[in-house]
Amino acid sequence: MAGEGGDGEERPEQQMTTISCHFFGEPEKPPAFSISIIENMKEDYGLFVWPCSIILAEYVWQQRLRFSGVSVVELGAGTCLPGLVAAKLGSDVTLTDDANRLEVLDNMRRVCELNKLKCKVILTIILAAINFFTLFIIKQDNGISFIIMA
Repeated sequence: MAGEGGDGEERPEQQMTTISCHFFGEPEKPPAFSISIIENMKEDYGLFVWPCSIILAEYVWQQRLRFSGVSVVELGAGTCLPGLVAAKLGSDVTLTDDANRLEVLDNMRRVCELNKLKCKVILTIILAAINFFTLFIIKQDNGISFIIMA
């Protein structure tokens, strides 16, 4: 059976990993582009593209003039599709995720390399109760134009 070793036991190092490709714009018409995402179908939420991430990435694309040349932070980025779209549009992007999820952070770095994008990938400590006022203060005090999260 697929995914099993010679002794019939499943090997944990074998995982269902795939690369999904997401297109933005009309083919052959600048500034159209695609983003490739390495996805791992494990139980870890940060290793596959969520539907809301696709919607936010499409929003960033539709608002591309607002995302050109600005500073963007994606919180809980996971596979970081929206942040990568912003980076392709010329944003200075910082991608964040939980410091306890090193596999997700490693995947974020690999996805940036795959797409030839230079994004900052940083560890964060997830706060149980963060409110929009706190995010507004963080945004204002650090010169961040957009904080996005899907």
